[in-house]
Amino acid sequence: MKSNKWLLTLLDGTTEASVATEYGRVESVSGCFIEASHQGCVVGEEVTIYARSRVVEAEVVSIQGNRCLLAPLTSLEGIGVGNDVEYKKQLPSVELMNNPFGKVLNGFGQVISAQEQETVRETTASNQLTLSTEPAPVSAKEAVTAKMETGARIIDDIFPLGMGQKVGIFAGSGVGKSTLLNKLYQGMQADVKIIAMVGERSREVVDFYQDQMSAGHCDDTILIASTSEDSPSLKRRAVYVSLAYARHFCAQGKNVLFVLDSITRLAHALREIGISRGELPVARGYPPSVFAELPKIVELCGNFKNQGSITSIMSVLVDGDDENEPVSDFMRGVLDGHFILDRKLSNHGLYPSINILKSRSRVMENLFSPDELTFEKKVRSIYSDYSEVDDVVRTGLYQAGTNDEIDKVIAMKRQLDRELYCWKHRIDEEVKHDVLRYE
Repeated sequence: MKSNKWLLTLLDGTTEASVATEYGRVESVSGCFIEASHQGCVVGEEVTIYARSRVVEAEVVSIQGNRCLLAPLTSLEGIGVGNDVEYKKQLPSVELMNNPFGKVLNGFGQVISAQEQETVRETTASNQLTLSTEPAPVSAKEAVTAKMETGARIIDDIFPLGMGQKVGIFAGSGVGKSTLLNKLYQGMQADVKIIAMVGERSREVVDFYQDQMSAGHCDDTILIASTSEDSPSLKRRAVYVSLAYARHFCAQGKNVLFVLDSITRLAHALREIGISRGELPVARGYPPSVFAELPKIVELCGNFKNQGSITSIMSVLVDGDDENEPVSDFMRGVLDGHFILDRKLSNHGLYPSINILKSRSRVMENLFSPDELTFEKKVRSIYSDYSEVDDVVRTGLYQAGTNDEIDKVIAMKRQLDRELYCWKHRIDEEVKHDVLRYE
């Protein structure tokens, strides 16, 4: 056994093994987690479990006395009580690839796209990317002042995106979050684009790779994928692998676009980890550690002094279309902006189906000119006025020509729907002129 080999090495005086390496044994296996003995491990430490027929990588997630809880990065099959556990005495890291672009990586930082596996050894460098890091202090960050064009008029003219901004796309299932993320990925300009697909369907990963990356137009893109069947710890690790690459290129002065789909699936994984270590579910099943870790992930992005920027777009799955469910409500408070996708708008064929009255960009004043701010306020006023008569218009209770002001609001709203809910170069100047004259 591995531990016996380590013991014999120490007894015969050789230096084959590091004296700092420590071992323990599996004490119990429950659910998706393992309890093991230890001599002095730390939270987050990398661990190797030597099962009868396989080797399993894991991480330490909690410690109680001389026992610790391990979260395996792969399945538990083959692991039993008494298996040797090797504590690596190091926090998680991955090898930095010389040329990661156009490839699909997993939560271990390894290439998994079939056509690249033959050349993976040639693209691996000796440098290591540390996954565990703290967000930069406020003094090391800068304000969001440079606008990024997306091609979507409703975003560019109403909810502008800035370089270094952190924004969320909120919607229930099937409303178009992933589709909008793909369109933004295609339309936005950045030196490096990193797509993290966490807890999503494997079909979406395959579709994205075949449609976007295998076409040969992805010299600036890295895809990190951890799909729904992966362990909670591997899903979490995939996010930090993505952010490690984002930080690496940002430190080189590059502007990075970081797309995470979805932050809710990550929260589900964090919930499993938190509950397994004995935390109490305080908000609809979510333990406190979830709401402690999500802001850290958000704040790893932004504008950095003497470096580049990391602009993040994160999708948030609104469970049961309840915009006030815990993750959605919490993320709206820590992001620099939020786009609320409306199922009713989607059903009426309006795309991207962003609800103007419920969505916000908190950096608007830094990115818009006074005239653009005026236009945004007028548009919001038109949609607000229309919302007051929407019910009577849709039910047919209101007849055209009855009230001039209502007729004007209806006409303006329909004009704006045609101009804003589309992908085009700019809004028609005549429509813009009519909006600015609206009272």
